[in-house]
Amino acid sequence: MENFRNVLADCELLDVGFSGNRFTWERGNLPETNIWERLDRGVTNDAWMSLFPEVTIQHMPHSFSDHCPLLITKVFKFEAWWIMEESFNEEVKNLWESSSGSLFQKLDILKEGLRRWASQIHFDRRRRKDMLTARLSKLEGDDRDDINLAELIDCKIQLNFEIEKDERYWEQRARINWLKFGDKNTAFFHSQAT
Repeated sequence: MENFRNVLADCELLDVGFSGNRFTWERGNLPETNIWERLDRGVTNDAWMSLFPEVTIQHMPHSFSDHCPLLITKVFKFEAWWIMEESFNEEVKNLWESSSGSLFQKLDILKEGLRRWASQIHFDRRRRKDMLTARLSKLEGDDRDDINLAELIDCKIQLNFEIEKDERYWEQRARINWLKFGDKNTAFFHSQAT
């Protein structure tokens, strides 16, 4: 174990920590021969931790192996573009009204529901943006008349709205990085300054 710790120190790696069962490996079917150890762990360096500071590792139950699976958990973050979606208010209302329990339980249900909703919406947005781009390309190639011009304007408005959602998405990430690293003497600063 000392050699392992030395390797971690030499490589400047840190144990991320964990939640869940303390042990990740088990051997022996009888109480007198049963051995438990924490053999599996997540390690990272400072650069990785600065990109993902809220990451935790969860030890999951195991039934098919003598090692338990490790799950890297993501932190929930509200996305600014969500409020631009037509279905957002209705989704929040439905999730809130369909949940019961304490405030924290309701917030957990809301969080998980919004995650599912957002991943579906994000997929639909990509598909919608591709469809609008193809439609715009076709409309731009067609002969102009009143109907074509109206469709062209409508398509551009819809596509620009989808692009604006993407811009909100990336602005939020750029702002997070700037607030996190600012003009500190970091690799992030040097990449921004050059």
